[in-house]
Amino acid sequence: MMTKRYLYNYQTIIRFSSPITRHFFSLRCMPCVNACQQVVKRDMFLHPSDYLIYGADAWGNPLQYGSRAEAHDAFIFVSSGEAKLTPYCIPESTPGYVFRVESALTGLSDSMKAFLADGKQKKNNPLDSALLLADKIHDYMCYSPGSTQIDTTAMEAFQQRKGVCQDYAHILIALCRACGIPARYVNGFMQGTGVTHAWVEVLAGDEWRGIDPTNNRLIEYGYIKLAHGRDAMDCRVNRGVFTGNATQQTEIRVIVEEL
Repeated sequence: MMTKRYLYNYQTIIRFSSPITRHFFSLRCMPCVNACQQVVKRDMFLHPSDYLIYGADAWGNPLQYGSRAEAHDAFIFVSSGEAKLTPYCIPESTPGYVFRVESALTGLSDSMKAFLADGKQKKNNPLDSALLLADKIHDYMCYSPGSTQIDTTAMEAFQQRKGVCQDYAHILIALCRACGIPARYVNGFMQGTGVTHAWVEVLAGDEWRGIDPTNNRLIEYGYIKLAHGRDAMDCRVNRGVFTGNATQQTEIRVIVEEL
């Protein structure tokens, strides 16, 4: 089994229109460790902050949280390091029941049910069935940045037939779960230069396999996982609250290169 090494650098700059105080934040911007992903080096730069604590959320995803009490008009965090990847396959000993049911962003509309019925599914092979659905979604949807929001549901994106990677993932998850296939939302970094990316893991037998519906592919290498959950609400990269009447402008840049 071949191992490939990747350097990654993720940076976010948030600028506030006026100074804020009492800023409390939680981040999921450091890669996790699993059977197919080992982190050789993992660094975190954060400014400003009074402290930073490392922990894990309810799904076992790495979590970083802290606060800044004094006034500031910008918030910067950078996650960088090196990861070693083997083919995308994560063993699972549980049946994944929680990933078989609808969540807040992965409900199923009547039109989605009709879409599901209008096609052949390989019911005895969950992975092949999920790949067929990903292919069908890829043909049906149009990738359109700015056409959806962070809380757009699978039903809303499906109705308008356009969205971004988060929407493609939510639609595939909703359809897989309707077929009885456990599926979960994943966010992370994809090889190249861009922003954070979202994809799907489906439980095939006793293994989680990665599928990228936005690019219509079965994942093997080149994807660095940060977190997974029922949908995007469970694994936001950045969440926070602060005191102040300010708007935010966010710049994100991700670079992943194979060594």
